[in-house]
Amino acid sequence: MNVLISGDHQPISHFVVVPLMAQGHMIPMVDLALLLAHRGSLVSLITTPLNARRLRAIADHATTSNLLFRLIELPFPCKSAGLPDGCENLDLITTVDLIRPFFKALDLMADPLKSYIRSQPPSPTCIISDQCMPWTMEVSDDLNIPRLVFHGPSCFFLLCTLKLAEHKLYEKVTDVHEIFTVPDLPQRIEVNKLMAQRFFDRPEMKDVMQQVEEAEDASDGLVLNTFYKLESWYIEEYRRSVGKEVWAVGPVSLVHKDAGGMAVRGDGCAGIDKGSVFEWLDGREKGSVLFISFGSLVRTRKKQLVEIGAGLEGSGVAFVWAVKEAEENEEVSKWLSEFEERNRNRSRGLIVKGWVPQVMILKHPAVGGFMTHCGWNSTLEAVAAGVPMVTWPHFSDQFLNEKLVVEVLRMGIGVGVKLPSFYQAMLEEAMVGREKVEMVVRRVMCGGEEGEEMRKRAWELGEKARKAMEDGGSSYENLSSLIGYATGLAANRGGELQ
Repeated sequence: MNVLISGDHQPISHFVVVPLMAQGHMIPMVDLALLLAHRGSLVSLITTPLNARRLRAIADHATTSNLLFRLIELPFPCKSAGLPDGCENLDLITTVDLIRPFFKALDLMADPLKSYIRSQPPSPTCIISDQCMPWTMEVSDDLNIPRLVFHGPSCFFLLCTLKLAEHKLYEKVTDVHEIFTVPDLPQRIEVNKLMAQRFFDRPEMKDVMQQVEEAEDASDGLVLNTFYKLESWYIEEYRRSVGKEVWAVGPVSLVHKDAGGMAVRGDGCAGIDKGSVFEWLDGREKGSVLFISFGSLVRTRKKQLVEIGAGLEGSGVAFVWAVKEAEENEEVSKWLSEFEERNRNRSRGLIVKGWVPQVMILKHPAVGGFMTHCGWNSTLEAVAAGVPMVTWPHFSDQFLNEKLVVEVLRMGIGVGVKLPSFYQAMLEEAMVGREKVEMVVRRVMCGGEEGEEMRKRAWELGEKARKAMEDGGSSYENLSSLIGYATGLAANRGGELQ
């Protein structure tokens, strides 16, 4: 197990941060860890060898910034859990049959983490673990360490699913396509069960969901990646409903103030030369470019890629489109090559393959819209950048995040998707045709009263996001409160490992 530590001053506290090994979960928890380190805390981020390689660049950047940041590698017991060697991240899961063994392997990390904590001073002040890591409850209990749970999704999603569970609608509604209203909200939000899925809504994962709920109930509080003025009513109602301390400390992506930090966030290298992307963007008019990215897990089929491409060309809007290498095969590569050459010759668009520095791209003045899968990280990054959205949810919390963006915040327009991606894969035709893509892109990007109002709301929310993270802002003060609360809990428990 490797340890990287920077700085030599005494920390005010020591947080052990335990993210789920999935890009969408790791990224915000690394950002949270950096926020804590910037406040003078020592942070030990727990991960595995493969994931540590992905995080090495951000750890090195923390070192050069003199932050008290440790990257801790624990072995991941693939063989013991029945996983292929090296299957250390959810984005490497190739079949649903491997999901259960993956979570079994996570459970087996409890003893190595306890051994590490016992062997490495100083004693932790607090563990902050992803909601999907209930095994950390055992570590917390055995070592008498306070534990907080980090939630990656929006508070809107958390509250909606909580209300649905309280009213037993997950059990009462048997038709997954039946539309019903989420109860106890200040506005009418209509969903079906497919659009309101929780992370472990699978029959074979029922016991894992129960463990997650028990671990959350036993926690000392909840940490959210959001900010008060974005979701104020939902945060207050969620706090009242769960009866626990709740801290909204986001957008955590705003911890990155310099280009170096933004460039290595999430992955050490981008899909193409970053300089060429930004040189191209520098030549575009302000707000004229649409950025398209569907996150780390979504795989788009060729027939849908073709419809997106045709819609983009029909709209006449300039674009930067991030296409994952995993989406490529010989047929897709041929089409992409022709599409890219055609649009490059017209100076209309760029195709970026592999990982992209998304926060940097969204912050560029030329970017005026974002076609997104509505993962909460991406959604909140767009909010922080003040960029309106074309929403295209695929699974899990993304459909309710879309409801928040389109119906509550009114800073985006949906393409009209109503089914999760695994249903879409069974359709012979593309889920969204080129005409709809073109129409929605034009509505968001090409001016008009509707587009201008969205742009204004997006800009105002971006300003509020930035102020929330500044000294004296709501998220800044909430993080101070969290550190003080955890330090007080640790002191009351005697500060000694059991």
